[in-house]
Amino acid sequence: MRKPVFILLIVAVIAVVGFYTFLELRVSEIVFVPPDRVETWAFGKEMALRRLYNSGVDVDAFFEKIGEMLISAEFTEDEIYAAALASGTPEFYTAFYFSTYNPDIDEDIFDFSAMVRQEFAPGQANFNFRMANLRLEIITDGPEISEFEMRAENPSEDTPGTPVISESKRQLAVELTNVLGYSLRLTGTGNVRIQYTYSVVTSGLFTSDALEDQLLVVHANITRDANGEFQVEYINDPWSSLDDLFG
Repeated sequence: MRKPVFILLIVAVIAVVGFYTFLELRVSEIVFVPPDRVETWAFGKEMALRRLYNSGVDVDAFFEKIGEMLISAEFTEDEIYAAALASGTPEFYTAFYFSTYNPDIDEDIFDFSAMVRQEFAPGQANFNFRMANLRLEIITDGPEISEFEMRAENPSEDTPGTPVISESKRQLAVELTNVLGYSLRLTGTGNVRIQYTYSVVTSGLFTSDALEDQLLVVHANITRDANGEFQVEYINDPWSSLDDLFG
């Protein structure tokens, strides 16, 4: 009698493990739904850019509708954003924060900081996805980069290795795995190109790739006005993946 019961228990365990393994490995098809949502404050010197990925999107119908809205003056940014949220089920909502500060008005020295966070989109119930393989590249046409520092997302884990900075101090590249935020010093005015590449993966026990080669490019144009007050204009490029950029 014990043998059949034992066999049934083994079968039950295998079935349960198999079921949860199936749930973990199942990857919903998600797509980026434009446009990026941009918010600025502190007289434009700080910015947050949020990017939405949905599942269950009728891609052709969505892009046709968004295209019509973008060229029409009848729709506000909030209405376009509402249409993006309603296009499917919100699955992944990532936010990129940027801040530029000039501690001394008489010197062209600027403290730049940034942070990447995963947030809940309106109507989003779970964190089924997360960011992976995050890489940062910074290129400037004038300002020199120095004093780069990273802040770990999990203090008990180490951040990646030392960033690579060019001899001219105008190019930087670094992996941002387990990095919540970073800061650096810019000496001089001009254009600063901040480029992120990343993947989106499932956040369960078994990780599976959902999207690869995602791309975000933001330019920070640092200048001074006629009164000597420093100004920052943040401009995000329209590309959402390396395929968009090179395709």
